[in-house]
Amino acid sequence: FEDPFPFLGIGSDAENVENNGQLSYFGDPVFLGSGGSGAVFSFSPKYASGGSDSNMNGKIAIKVSWKRSRSTVENECQILRTLEKSGVPYVEKCIGPPNEYRYEDGRVMIALTPVVESPRGITSSIQYVDSGNAQQIAAKCVVETMVGMLRSNIITLDVQPLIEMNSGQVLFIDFTEARNIFEGSDGSADAAGIVGFCSEMMALIPESLRDFTISYLKERVESVEMEGVVFGDAVKNVLESIWDD
Repeated sequence: FEDPFPFLGIGSDAENVENNGQLSYFGDPVFLGSGGSGAVFSFSPKYASGGSDSNMNGKIAIKVSWKRSRSTVENECQILRTLEKSGVPYVEKCIGPPNEYRYEDGRVMIALTPVVESPRGITSSIQYVDSGNAQQIAAKCVVETMVGMLRSNIITLDVQPLIEMNSGQVLFIDFTEARNIFEGSDGSADAAGIVGFCSEMMALIPESLRDFTISYLKERVESVEMEGVVFGDAVKNVLESIWDD
């Protein structure tokens, strides 16, 4: 990567980026990892052309797709925007429209925030979080994200949590496998996908926290329904099977 590294339209809607035309510049790339959809790097902010930028106050992650996964990464950004607009908590945000990867044709980049850093470290398992209140906070984060995603009709079968070991705060990342519940050709709900998603989320909960988590899950579902939200039968059946188990 060149330093500083430009990214177009941070903080802009995809539809407005050509009119906005703002470039943000980043440096100090650090490789975070790679997978089936691409490679991810963290960058520190340098400056934005045309004025200040609300997203220039902290590190961002940039995911660079492989050629074969271009559409998957573009869809990930759209899914994250949908979740953000729906107010789903503890999910990373796609803060700019996809940019072309300037070093190789056919690849695309998306900018993501926040980059999680913790002095005690990060884990993907609640059982390694400091016992007590921090573990309960992590369990609540899992429930609130699960209910929020189901409310938004979005599921993923590749749940990827980053959990701060000292605080229990959770951030879910990597939504390349996420999709709408009703993506089937006949428009019906993906019952098997809903079961798989909820099973993956509940598998994050240690047995010692299961009763606490199920109680909080029922509370959250009832709260959402009191707001007028109606879960479909496929979703409600799975939720009820969790607390009736």
